[in-house]
Amino acid sequence: MRMVFTLLKALLVFGSFTAFPLMAVEKGNISGFVTGDSSLTDVKASDDAIRVRVPLKMTQFEQIVIKNQDGIRRVEHKALLPVRYNFKATIDRTNHFYLNDFHVETVPMKWEHDSKEWTIAVHFYKRFGEGQELEELVGSMDIKGKLDGANKLYTMKAKGKSEFKNKQGYSVLAVEIDSSVQAEKGNIARRDGPVAQ
Repeated sequence: MRMVFTLLKALLVFGSFTAFPLMAVEKGNISGFVTGDSSLTDVKASDDAIRVRVPLKMTQFEQIVIKNQDGIRRVEHKALLPVRYNFKATIDRTNHFYLNDFHVETVPMKWEHDSKEWTIAVHFYKRFGEGQELEELVGSMDIKGKLDGANKLYTMKAKGKSEFKNKQGYSVLAVEIDSSVQAEKGNIARRDGPVAQ
């Protein structure tokens, strides 16, 4: 009887694990990471609908193999043409943007209503797999800037840049924000959707 009770208990424990499948393989899901819980708590009721354009220039790096006349090969990482994006984020919550090869997440950290200064953490995930259902964190950067605009639609004015490398030390992605020299409109990155070219 004791053996039957132990067996039933083991089956119940095993069943509880199978009720929660691994979520990291779901398309566009980064549930294995602790994200989306913003520390932004001082948003006023009048601010909760504010949308902010976050202009970022993203440069991807491509791995190329170079072979000389003696057959010796070396691997280099070449920078591709940079692409400018305007990520239209909501000021008081985490936003997710899905590009061709990347998932970009903006997490609001601090909002100062009177000075219009906004601080966010931006996380960059590389998407891969047959249906791009897998993601790997490439890197994160914090951005602090002043919001410029009106009618609850603002543009983040800030300067900063980061370059992210893989475990082998090769560059994977370079990101820059310099809204003072933003001459072109850039591609519009919509929340939870593809890029509109």
